[in-house]
Order: sequence, then C-alpha cells, then structure tokens
Amino acid sequence: MKKVLVKAYAQINLGDDLFIKMLCERYRNTSFYLFTTPEYKELEGIDGDNLKIMYNDSFLKKVISNLGRKFGIPNVLEDIFSKNVDAVVNIGGSIFIENNFSEEDFKIRERNLKNGKNYFVLGSNFGPYKTEEFKEKYYNFFKQCQDVCFREKYSYELFKDLENIRFGKDIVFSLKGNPSEGDYVLFSLILPSERAELIKFESEYFNRLKALVLEIIKSGKKVKLMSFCKGEGDEEAISKLFNMIPNEYHRNISTYFYRGNLNEALEVIEKSDSIVATRFHAMILGFVFKKSVFPIVYSKKMTNVLEELDFKGKFVTFQNMRDLTYEKFKENQPLSPETLDLAAKDGEKQFQKLDEFLN
Repeated sequence: MKKVLVKAYAQINLGDDLFIKMLCERYRNTSFYLFTTPEYKELEGIDGDNLKIMYNDSFLKKVISNLGRKFGIPNVLEDIFSKNVDAVVNIGGSIFIENNFSEEDFKIRERNLKNGKNYFVLGSNFGPYKTEEFKEKYYNFFKQCQDVCFREKYSYELFKDLENIRFGKDIVFSLKGNPSEGDYVLFSLILPSERAELIKFESEYFNRLKALVLEIIKSGKKVKLMSFCKGEGDEEAISKLFNMIPNEYHRNISTYFYRGNLNEALEVIEKSDSIVATRFHAMILGFVFKKSVFPIVYSKKMTNVLEELDFKGKFVTFQNMRDLTYEKFKENQPLSPETLDLAAKDGEKQFQKLDEFLN
C-alpha cells in the first residue's frame, strides 16, 4: 500500500475538506497522512479508514516541533515524515497566493520536493500575485513536480510552456450528487472584513442580503444561512445578518454551521431549493446538485469559472452589490445537463496523472 503525504488547507473549511474526502475515497488502497490540528480528529464523512491525522500529541513531538521553529523549520515533523512516503499531493484551491505567509509556504513545499518525492498539485489556481519574482519562483518549482493540474485556464496560461502543466475544471464538479427538491433558499455568506480588499463593501453587502432575505420570505419561502468556515468569519457574518432582520421574520430563518461533518453539510445543500452563493464552493456544489445559483462574486477565480462554463445567468460582484435584486435572483436556472456533464468529465482530469501513479 502506497503512502502519500497530503498538503491541504486544513482549517475546517467545507470546500477544502471536500477535496480531502474525494481524494481518500478515490484511492482506497492508498494510505494518506495529513499534518494538522487536533480538531481534525472530528472530521466525519470520509468513507473508509485510509486517512491518518497527524498532530503534536505528545511531549516529545512538541519539543521537536519547537526546536524546528527555532531553527527556521516550522514543519519539521512533516519534513521528517515526508522522507518516508511515496508521494506528496498538494490539493486545494487558492493555495498559491502571494501574501505575508507565502515565503514560508514556499520553503515548506521546496523541502518536501527536495526530499526526492513525487510531488502532485491538484485543483488549484495561481495567485493573486504581486511580483514577477513570486511567479518565477513557482515556475521553477512546478517544473520539478510530477504533475500540476490547475482548475482554471488563466492559471494554466501562466505556465503552459511547462510539459507537466495541465488544466481541468474544479475537482468538485466530478462529485456524484443526489439532488432533491427543497423548501428553503440557501445563503452562503462570508465576512467581508476578513479580506482587506472587501472591507469597504461590507455595509452594502449585508444591507442587500437583508433586503433579499426579506423578499424571499415574503414570497412564501424559508431561508437557511450556511457557514462554510468558522475560522474565516462565516458564523459571525450569519449572526450579523440575522440580527439585522426584524424579529417577526426569524421563525422563517434557520442556520447551519459546518464543523466537520461533510455528509451532513452536503445534505443541507442537496435539500435546498436554490442558492445565493458567496462561497466559491457553494456556487460549484449548487451547480453539481442542479440548483439555480445566484453567485455573489468576490474574486477573479469565480468569474473565471463562470466564463469557462459560459454561464448565462445573473450574478453580482462586490463592486456592484446594488444590482442584487429579488427579480434578478428569480431569473436564474440550473445549468443544463450537457454543461454539467462536460464539467464533471473535465473535473475528472484533475486525477489523471495521480490515477496512473497510484492505480
């Protein structure tokens, strides 16, 4: 049985946890190891027992980890472990962003690569980035990887002259869903003040969402507010919106906070009537489960996907939240079966090279 070190955004975030679930369930005869925090012991919904959660659960591990940090190796236990695996799979969406942590992230990846392992990058987009130096650094890194499969054409175009660079749609498009009729409109929220570039739009965002929630309730439908990631402020956003709505409408509103139960969270989405999606994977999952989706776009990665799908429906960006109206929301329809089928097949491409390596 092959051993694979998984590198992922392990922060109890539904979209990224779903990547881990799909990876482990696809390769049931492979042992996967994820270095993260103790709360991941509570992760539920992965069919099988081939995922091992690794964290500093002993005095010795904590001592070694602290020594590693002292000498500039923050992930020293992971580094040591990576020498004894068959491959490293870096799976995730926005995992190559130039920010305050990007230098440390790069050094960790570089050390994993230097251990001589087969390094796979699945499901990501590149950027946003600010400097050519950042891009060039990753150009040289990607060149040494076994396989790099981006989830959007924009990122692919940046590195397409490398032979090992590929493109396939988001991994979640290949998820097999069981859509059902629902009686509530699902709202996926973010907290704009968690993102520097969105802070100035926060007031307008919540005011427009409040107006839309009230219109939907008055039309006779219930509303469910859903958090994808507590750590990024989704639950705070839900509390803020809920408190803005008059008390007499509260009985028509319910909430769902994702805390690590993947199947439960997917069921909440499956049983919705339609979705107002600010979260990227709320949008993707809505499409997969054949719901009408109204995207609220907060980043280029969302518009890139909509353009590649040739999406004909309505959507708004944070820059034009004033255009969010009940009338526009009602116009949207589910994606056509043909579009969904093509997207699912394209999402399967993400695993093509890893299939060859692990099967």
